[in-house]
Amino acid sequence: MRKPPLAREFDEFFSRLNDYTDLLLKLYEAQQVVVAPELAKEIDRRIHRSEKKHIHEAFVLKIYVAWEVLVENVFVECLRRDPSEYARRKGLVLPRTLSRDVSRGMLSGLGYFDFKDTSDLKGKARRFLTAGQNPFASIPSESARKMDEFYVIRNYLAHYSATARQVLARMYADNYGTSFREPGDFFFEWDTQTRQVRFAGYINALMAAANEMAVFLRL
Repeated sequence: MRKPPLAREFDEFFSRLNDYTDLLLKLYEAQQVVVAPELAKEIDRRIHRSEKKHIHEAFVLKIYVAWEVLVENVFVECLRRDPSEYARRKGLVLPRTLSRDVSRGMLSGLGYFDFKDTSDLKGKARRFLTAGQNPFASIPSESARKMDEFYVIRNYLAHYSATARQVLARMYADNYGTSFREPGDFFFEWDTQTRQVRFAGYINALMAAANEMAVFLRL
């Protein structure tokens, strides 16, 4: 039996994050790479810690994109199921349900559906989704805090601007009492509360948020 659209969206998200996590864990534990015999004398087979950090930083963008895709598609489907709150806010008369294309068009308009942080996402959901079709309200506060940190890191890695660096430095200082360091260095530090490297904490926060949303939607 074919799964409903929302179930497929969550399956895809969990599958991607599990694949990324498995790959990064292999990389984290690896000591060297296998190369063709003819290249063995030319290539350093060791995997240095600095190289691992660069790859983890690169995967921040892929991981956050996976979250953004899930958020938009879930928002579209929930709005499609019941657009009554959107209609009330906008003063419109809409059918009881919508097509997915119409729902996506209403959500994004002429631009890109975007959100600054989890609070902004939850605010948009409250404004345009009914309580019964708002899984974003179920995101745990601790997960939201970690996800917002991850967004700050993602923004810095996407732009390397002075402003993004200042915001990241402030996050380090306010939340961890530490000075600025590149995200790769920060990711590999040991978190005494979670008893794991910091990078794992961000993956777990995204997984927990998505899982609570799926539970809310009874998937």
